[in-house]
Amino acid sequence: MKIYNKFLCMAGVVFLLAGSSLFAEGQSAKDILTKSYQYIGSMDKYAFKAVVLEDDIVDGELVKQKDRHDISVKVDRPGKVRVDTKGDIRNRSGYLNDGTFTMMDHGFGYYGLMKTPKTIDDALDFIFDKYGIKAPLLQLIYSDMDKRLKFKKSKNFGTMMVDGTECDYVAFRGNEAEVHLWITTGDKPLVKTYTIFYTTVEGRPALSTSITWEDNPKISDNDFIFTAPKDAAEISVLSTNE
Repeated sequence: MKIYNKFLCMAGVVFLLAGSSLFAEGQSAKDILTKSYQYIGSMDKYAFKAVVLEDDIVDGELVKQKDRHDISVKVDRPGKVRVDTKGDIRNRSGYLNDGTFTMMDHGFGYYGLMKTPKTIDDALDFIFDKYGIKAPLLQLIYSDMDKRLKFKKSKNFGTMMVDGTECDYVAFRGNEAEVHLWITTGDKPLVKTYTIFYTTVEGRPALSTSITWEDNPKISDNDFIFTAPKDAAEISVLSTNE
C-alpha cells in the first residue's frame, strides 16, 4: 500500500479510535512497539531513508501532504549520527561525532558547532534541552526509546500487508496526538511506516513517514566528519536559556 493511499484510509480510522476505549487485543500494542525499539536500540550500526509528507494549514484550510522531505539517517553507536534532510521547507544536515555536534543549513549557507556528551542518547538530550534543536526521526535513533514511551491508550489492530511485507498495525493516543505505526513482523521488528495525527489542531493535520531500512549499509567514519563548504559561514549557537 502506497503511503498516500494509507494516509487516506487512516483518516477514517482515527475517528474510530476517538470514540473507542482503545483496549489492546491479543499481544499488546505496547509490547509490539517496545520490542521494535529494543531491537533498534540493540543495533550498533545501521542506516535508513525516509519520505515524510506533512499536512499544513494555509489561510485556515487544511492542505493534505503539502510538504515533502527526504531524510537519510546513518547511526554508528555509541557516538556517531548523521541526518541529512532535503525538502520543501528544510535543507540541512546534522553531524554528531563523538562529542561534537555540527548543524549545517544548506539553504542559508551557515553552520554551527557545539560540544556535547559523547554518547548518542545523552548528546541528543543535551542539544534538545539546552538548544531546543530536535533532529527528525529521533525515536529511531535513541538506544533506549523503549523506556521513553508515554501514552494514555493503545490498540493492536492485528497484521496487514504493507508494500508486500507483513506488519503489525498498532496505534497510541496521548494528550496532543494519535500515532499509528506499521511494524514488520518476525525477528526484525522494524518500523516500516507511521502516521501522526495532531488531535488538538483544527482539521487534525497529519505527518506521514515511510521508511526504507538499508541492508548491509556501507558506513565509515568519514560519513560523520563535517567539512564546511567553501562559501559557508560559521555562526554561534545560543542556548535557549540565554
